[in-house]
Amino acid sequence: MNILSVLFAILVFAVLIFIHELGHFLVARAFGVKILEFSIGMGPKIFSKTSKKSGTQYSIRIFPIGGYVSMYGENGMELAQGPQPKEAEKLSDEEFFVNDLAENGEENTESTAKSEGSAPIDPELSKQAYCNKSVWVRILISLAGPLMNIFLGFLLMLVFVISAGSNSVATTRVAGFYVVYNAEESYEGLQNDDYLYAFKTDEGYVRILSIDQLREAARNSEDGTVTVRVLRMNEDGSDTVDPLPEITAHFDDELIDRCFQASLSSSTGDPSGLQPNDVILKVNRTRVHTFAELSYEVMNQGYQPITFTVRRNGETVVLRDVVTPTYIAEGIAFGDMDFVVYGEASFNAGTVLKHTWYRSLSTVKMVYDSLRGLFTRRYGFEAVSGPIGITKTISDVAKSGQRLNLLYIVIVISINLGIMNLLPLPALDGGHLLLYVIEAVRRKPIKREVEGIINFVGLLLILALAVVIAVKDVISL
Repeated sequence: MNILSVLFAILVFAVLIFIHELGHFLVARAFGVKILEFSIGMGPKIFSKTSKKSGTQYSIRIFPIGGYVSMYGENGMELAQGPQPKEAEKLSDEEFFVNDLAENGEENTESTAKSEGSAPIDPELSKQAYCNKSVWVRILISLAGPLMNIFLGFLLMLVFVISAGSNSVATTRVAGFYVVYNAEESYEGLQNDDYLYAFKTDEGYVRILSIDQLREAARNSEDGTVTVRVLRMNEDGSDTVDPLPEITAHFDDELIDRCFQASLSSSTGDPSGLQPNDVILKVNRTRVHTFAELSYEVMNQGYQPITFTVRRNGETVVLRDVVTPTYIAEGIAFGDMDFVVYGEASFNAGTVLKHTWYRSLSTVKMVYDSLRGLFTRRYGFEAVSGPIGITKTISDVAKSGQRLNLLYIVIVISINLGIMNLLPLPALDGGHLLLYVIEAVRRKPIKREVEGIINFVGLLLILALAVVIAVKDVISL
């Protein structure tokens, strides 16, 4: 990792954290909650400025691994501490307190507060306390941060789809199937696992969609010689060789039958498999609307036989136990599409919005699938990455100069950050939401001592997990 790519990764984290905390900040301000501090980063301050109008302190701290919005009355500590002595001298006997209702529903008075060791608080200030807001307001404030990250992911996905252009949008209608050279020995430049992409004609290149099409092209040539372009992976498996290798070879029926593999998912005359012009509606139980959703579901579920629900000749047909090719990445099996789909007929605003929406939803589902995979042991602990591992990924892609890939990684991280924060775990926004939902159902708040203990223990566990993941990420650098 070079220093510029690392700095870029840190900037990405800072922006995503800023957006998250901005969500909490804006909704809290909208409901009149007093903001004590808006901080990006954790640890010692490197920059701080206090607004003269609102009294909010805006800070940047040294470790860009988090951030927070500190709200007045957020943890109820003001009830015990009261205002500073100079502020207390200015208050009258008739003023209320942060927790301005006692447990029996009666107003706290100054004498009550003094007996509890508290100082009186300005009633206007009391109204601005987070702990005095209704449970529904607190729920909205807690939701705002994660939802801002998810919204940012959707917005960036719109930019991604527009930038990628018409080549990024495709349907789920089957156009044809891959033709793969699967002989161990090379043949006139062809190598094992080469995917025959297109063959040359007088009018230009034509996409190869079946073995029969290759056979016909060879028969139509004078001596059985055909020029083809192939997709071939780089040695490190990172991407396809660019430009596509162009190979001229002699093809006959015996060679084609012996050395070229038909797609596993194709029907080859059997109606139980996919056929050209099938419109794929579902992969197992998951509805798919676009190529991006389809390719992800085949990858995620196709490591074992899957069920396709398709529309064929106007009828809905269920194809059971369809087998697709598989590959192994970091010890994990994934499915691989061995068929080609048609692109969208047009690239207009409606098409862009459709693909933005469904691709974003598919990314949300990918995060949940990853979490489920951890609990079901499909993925091991080595698949988990923290800030260090994510920084390495971002910096590696940034260094490669693949801007769209970099943008997609940022999208995934933003949506992932939002989803993870919605998990019902103590110290996360989802943990607060769970406590507030319980409060709404019980119609009375959980004791502050209990809530504090739950959040403190949860924070310790999350910090411990973060340290373990950081050690793992450092070792794997």
